[in-house]
Amino acid sequence: MSKPPGKYVNRTILREAGKGLGVLVLLIVMMMWLAGAFVQKVDSGPPAPKPQAGKLNTVKVERRVYPLIIDQVGTLRAQNEAQVSSRIMAQVKEILVREGDSVVGSDGNGAPTIMARLDDRDIQAKLRQAQSQSMAMDRAVEVARAKVAAARAQVESTRASKEKDLSDYRRYQDLRRNQAATGQQLEHARAQKDIAEAQAAAALQEVQAAQGEIARAQAQKEQAEAAITEARAMLSYAVIQAPFTGQLVRKIVNVGDMASPGQPLFFLETPSRPELHAALSESLIKYMKTGQDLEVRIDALNLTSEGKIREIVPQSDPATRTVLVKVSLPAEQGLVNGLFGRLRIPYSQYDALVIPSKAVSEVGQLPLVEVIDMDGYPQRRFVTLGERHGDLIEVLSGLGENEEVVIQ
Repeated sequence: MSKPPGKYVNRTILREAGKGLGVLVLLIVMMMWLAGAFVQKVDSGPPAPKPQAGKLNTVKVERRVYPLIIDQVGTLRAQNEAQVSSRIMAQVKEILVREGDSVVGSDGNGAPTIMARLDDRDIQAKLRQAQSQSMAMDRAVEVARAKVAAARAQVESTRASKEKDLSDYRRYQDLRRNQAATGQQLEHARAQKDIAEAQAAAALQEVQAAQGEIARAQAQKEQAEAAITEARAMLSYAVIQAPFTGQLVRKIVNVGDMASPGQPLFFLETPSRPELHAALSESLIKYMKTGQDLEVRIDALNLTSEGKIREIVPQSDPATRTVLVKVSLPAEQGLVNGLFGRLRIPYSQYDALVIPSKAVSEVGQLPLVEVIDMDGYPQRRFVTLGERHGDLIEVLSGLGENEEVVIQ
């Protein structure tokens, strides 16, 4: 005989409710045990005194005034740069230097460095031709002077003959007036006088002609001397010398190349006199003056150097509205032409809180300092840092003026 369904359902519900109630009671007991309900408690007493703070090396947070600086980019250049080129068209016969070599110019001690030699055979031929022409003109001048001497002697001779024939003609005129000479004798005397005068005039013309030959020969000699001077100058251009003392940084010519006037052959610079060229905004020029000391940063070398303004170009670029400023730098190892640099320009002032950099430590990447509290105990505090100034560093947030920090 089966059990009634209602009684079976009620009994199941009561059994499940009993299980849930048992779990709840168990949880309550465990929570009370964890909370210490079954452990005898000890009455709390007064707090333990703090240990006395030891002697610490501290320093106060200071407020200082610093210049407000703006960075302007520039390029490292040599103060003296030159593109050495030929002054004549000739083939390169010999190259005597290599890239990186030091060269001596006319401004140095000793003879200038010969960098290259050009083919000078054509110039040598022109020089010999001009010298031969000069010697020929010397001989022509000597011959013309001999002609002048002979013509002058002829002039003296014809002058004496002319005076004698003129005296005879006058005498025959007197005789003819006195009926002591015939008309034929008078005409003969006149003819002799005319011949003597013509000979004297011809002798003078010969003197003038010989003097003209001397002048022409001397003029041609001067032309030959000028040609010699020009050829010698051209001959000196066949030897390429260093224009100043420096370093050869680039060579763009080889033996056998044809050198043309104005075509660069070598690039020279003076590495011992570097400087930074920076194009500055027009608004910054009022803060600049020649001779002013400025800080220059060379990022590639991790180098900071003190420079001096050598020149402010008195012209603004209308396209960029910038002015070129040249800052001389002391010679340092690694300062080569073309390096990127930053010119740090102070244009105003600002005040900042600073502490010694030794007071800062790091946890991971977070800077922190130990600050002395009102009871004289150090407390850690995270701070935000700014620029460094030697041994000091700016604190942007986290500290107040005159607070004391511990130096590590």
